[in-house]
Amino acid sequence: MIVISDTLPIIFFAKIKKLTLLKDLYSKIYIPTQVWEEITFPLSQSNKGSSIDLKYEIEAKEEGWLIVKDPEKSEYHEIALQLTQILGRGEAYAIALCLELTANLLLINDKIAKEIAEEKGIKTIWNIEILLNALEKGLIKTFNEFKNILDNLIEIGLWIEKRHYEDILLKAKRFSQ
Repeated sequence: MIVISDTLPIIFFAKIKKLTLLKDLYSKIYIPTQVWEEITFPLSQSNKGSSIDLKYEIEAKEEGWLIVKDPEKSEYHEIALQLTQILGRGEAYAIALCLELTANLLLINDKIAKEIAEEKGIKTIWNIEILLNALEKGLIKTFNEFKNILDNLIEIGLWIEKRHYEDILLKAKRFSQ
């Protein structure tokens, strides 16, 4: 299975110390250089200090399951450049890399980027769907653990409508029974 990720899924799961859930679900995740640069941006800001969670992303790269890979063919670089007129660089290059590698899945948490990727035939998944998959596969053991992880994601900035939050908890309860 070929899985590509945009920046936010990696950052969100690292911030709550659950980046290994992605490894356990997908074995390997590819990211373009632009995503890696967005992840490691705090390192370039020496006066602001570095993000504490950055160590998890660096460890994942060193362990070899978070793989930085760029599109190789010029036509995919061109697609990425065109997409940067509407999307961020990380999202644009992640979509282009998906197209070049014929990826099975794109981890993404931006609505517009998700819609564009799906228009191009790319299967996408949100952070919340990743959590539900982890629960369904037994990587998250209980409903309470699921709820705690979801609440932690929301606490660090994952936005979700209250109605949608309740629906997700109902799904999670069904998976954990």
